[in-house]
Parts: sequence; structure tokens; C-alpha cells
Amino acid sequence: MKIVMAGSGAMGGRVGLYLTESGQDVVMLDKWQDHVDAMNSNGVVVHSYGETTNHKVKAVFMDDYNEPADLVILLTKALTAEETIDNLIGQGVITKETKVMSLMNGLGHGDMLLKKLSVEQVILAVTMWSAGLKGPGELILEGTGNIEFGYPDGHVDAFIEKLKVILDEAKLNGVISNDIVTSIWNKALVNCCFNTYCSVTDKRIGEFGAYEQADAMLIPLVKEIIAVGATKGAKLDLDATMEKFHKMYSPDVVGLHYPSMTQDIHNGRKTEVDFLTGAVSRYGDEAGIETPYCDILTHLVHQIEK
Repeated sequence: MKIVMAGSGAMGGRVGLYLTESGQDVVMLDKWQDHVDAMNSNGVVVHSYGETTNHKVKAVFMDDYNEPADLVILLTKALTAEETIDNLIGQGVITKETKVMSLMNGLGHGDMLLKKLSVEQVILAVTMWSAGLKGPGELILEGTGNIEFGYPDGHVDAFIEKLKVILDEAKLNGVISNDIVTSIWNKALVNCCFNTYCSVTDKRIGEFGAYEQADAMLIPLVKEIIAVGATKGAKLDLDATMEKFHKMYSPDVVGLHYPSMTQDIHNGRKTEVDFLTGAVSRYGDEAGIETPYCDILTHLVHQIEK
């Protein structure tokens, strides 16, 4: 399968690398020229549990690629996702036969894709994998995860089944979802909580969880998101969410990881907070649900953005 990574930073780098090493035909696109050059010159340099290894990949500057893909995996920043899709359609990378799988953090990406592509082309996905970008061509890869994916309407066809095999062969642990809306909101729960709290406290996930009052900070926020998510058809559960959060604190899961938003702040980049707690606040306003925790966290993150 011809797979194009639209965005090959931390997470895109991990997914693209794993797919490449499993034997798939993968091209890693990115808008950061130094990153593209480093990947082509030195391969992807992976730092993992004290070891450093090099891995050969094929990388191309995003605007220079024009070959049609069977599958585009969208992992750009949410702020540039719509522009990226428009450009890839214009460049002939996304055709009427191309499937596009969104793996981006946040809420609302499916609606954007469905305005531009047919429902048969759009696959929505969430992942519990983590990744860090140390510098051009250098990734920090630790922990475990999976990729949960499916069509917006939940049906399963031969392509979905084939994609699961491909993800499993790449050791990315594919999980077919028949309720991807709930899956997306479940991931948004994770990101709304840890991306924001870790960013305003400048802590890794495990460090945040080690605070004895972490649950007192999390539970009111989770309740807000559950209430708003229900208006969008998401079936979320407080107890199951908190149990999942507690497991995440382990160094063997994502406890050693700075969330992507925290990495953005460290690197002086704009964050995706408006697609996380900011989106929950907007949806809450539409539904008449108060979201004070989401409101203040969104403001705090914007305050510390450079």
C-alpha cells in the first residue's frame, strides 16, 4: 500500500517509521525542511530507553510531493490541517480513490474532512502512542499504545480489515472501532486533561500524577467533558476514565512523556488548545452547559504561549 504521512513530526515520525520498517511503501511529508533533510541524510535517529539507533526512511518536503496515495495519514498540527488537505488535493496526492485517516489530537477534524471528501474516503482514528521530537530527524520513543480507527458511520469493509493487518504488522496495534465518535472523545478527555495541566505546571504525565491531589484537579474537568461529549453522541464514563488515567502514570506507559502541547510550549510554538478544552467550551456554550475548568485552562495555556 502506498502510504503518505502528512506531517512527520513526533507522532507522524513514529507511525511512519514503524510502517516503513514493516515493509510498507511510505513517504514522510513535512513542512520543516531541516527535519526532512536530516531524515534523508541520517535516517530517523531514535532515542529509546537510553539507546540510540538510526533508521532509513524516505522524506519529502510537503509542497514538493505530487504522487497519488492509497492512504494519507493526517498528523499535521490542527491549526494547519485544513490547508494541508486542500494542498494535497491540489497536488494530486489525495484523489477520489485515496483514503484519508486523521490521527490528530482534538475535536472537529472529521467535520472538516467530510466537507472536502466523500464519506467513503474518511477514516477517523485516535492513538495512545506517545512520541517526542528532540530535533531535526531525532525522535524520543518510549511507552506503548495502539491506534483505534474506523469510518464515521462505524461500518467495516475490506479496507478497514486490511488496514488493521497493516497496523498490526507494524506493531502499532490496530483496533477497529464501531463507535469512533466515542473513541475520539475518550482521547480528547486524555488530551484536555494532561496536555493542559502538564503545560501549565510544566510536568511530565507521571510527575503530574504523583501529586496527591491530582484526582481533585482531574475529576471536575472530566465531568465537564463527559457532559458536553454526551451532546455530541459520545458515551463516556468517569470511573473508567480515572482508571485509565492512573495506569498512564507508569513509566512503562506514558509517565515519562511530556504531552505534545507541553512540547509546543517548550519550543515556542502555538498550541492546539482551541481544539481541546477550547472546543469543549464552545460546544458547552452551544448546549447551554457551563465549563469553568475548560474555560480557565484554555486561557491559562494561551497566557503561557510565546
